[in-house]
Order: sequence, then structure tokens, then C-alpha cells
Amino acid sequence: MTPKLAVLDMAGTTVNDHGLVQQAAINTMKAITQTDITLDDANKVMGIPKNVAFEQLCSVNNLSVDNEMINQLLNHFNAELETQYSTKGNIELMPFAAELFEAMKKRGTKIYLNTGFNRKIAEIIVKQLDLKSIIDGFIGSDEVKKGRPHPDMILLAMKKEGVEYSHKVMKIGDTVSDLYEGFSAGCAWNIGVLTGAQTYNELLTAPYTQILNNLERVISKFEKN
Repeated sequence: MTPKLAVLDMAGTTVNDHGLVQQAAINTMKAITQTDITLDDANKVMGIPKNVAFEQLCSVNNLSVDNEMINQLLNHFNAELETQYSTKGNIELMPFAAELFEAMKKRGTKIYLNTGFNRKIAEIIVKQLDLKSIIDGFIGSDEVKKGRPHPDMILLAMKKEGVEYSHKVMKIGDTVSDLYEGFSAGCAWNIGVLTGAQTYNELLTAPYTQILNNLERVISKFEKN
């Protein structure tokens, strides 16, 4: 069976930003809270809504936060990432992403991207990579009531495309949060890839149907008769 809808994560899965999002998180924590966090700290909160990510980063560093602090962190983070992502050459498609999109389109699978970023940053990514004519839609975490690991973004994509049953949906992502999102939505294909923030052993802690090194092997699922 060919999926009617594929929902793919952006940064770390289909988009290579060369670690810009992690660095933005590190810079933001230093600028707003004067706290140094590591790359590993930043990686652990990838894939989830950024307000939740910063709440977690503050919590593990024993920082008391309120809504005002979270808003300061988000504003700093979003401003830095908007600048970085708007700079030509800073981001590119992951290897095999273009080929996968082409294979999906040939089989009639609708393609949606989703992300823990807000809609504005997602729009910048889509514009920079000239994806509007390739994908069928994209969803930011601020467009739903609950972001990952909840299934809301996938359910919204299904609603937009008139896909009634989740066993006809494929989810692909590079984080534990992505895999729980796909599991929570009931996706028949729930695929983790090792091109992003989290390791094989970390992804093993989540529900999955496959964990792959990259997107290459997914292409074959759309080439079979």
C-alpha cells in the first residue's frame, strides 16, 4: 500500500541547517539567562514546541521561569533563527530529500512538512528552499493547540487533505518527539532517521516502524509496483 499522505519533519530530517537551531538555543540561553548549555542539552529538546523546549532547559538548569521569561527566550531565539535561515546558503535539503519528494509525487502521495518552529520560520524555510511548488503544505507548531509529541499537526494535515484514516499516513522524523507524534496519530509508517539531533539508541526509546540512516531507503517504498 502506498501512503496517501506523508508528514515529514523539517530541520534534521528534510532540511540540513548545519546545527543552526541548536546554536540558536545555546546562544539564547546564554543571552537571556546567562546560563551555558551544551550541544547535547540542546539536542535533547529538538523537535518539540520551542516554548516547551525552553521550559525544559530552564528546569534542568534549576532556573525559575515565568511567562515573561519564556517570551523573552522565544523572541530572542526566533529572531536569531529568522536571520540565520533567511541568509542564502545557510540551509539546504538533506541528501535524498529531493528524490524522495519526486518519488512521492509520482505515486500521488500528498506531502506535508511540519516542525516545532512557528509558522513564520517554517515559511522562511519553504521559501529559501523553493519548496512551495513541490510540497502540498506545511504546518508550524503554533498552528495547533498542542505540538509534538501530540498528534495535532498530523491530524490537521489529514483534515486539510481529506485523509480519513491514519493507517494511510507516513510520518518521518529525526527525534523521539517525532516518533511519538506519529505513534499518537496512529500512522502506519512511523520512520526515524539518523540525520538529525538524536542518536539510534535515543530513537529506540520511542515507538517506531523503522529507524534508517537517512531518507534513501524510504524512496524504494514509492518505487514498487
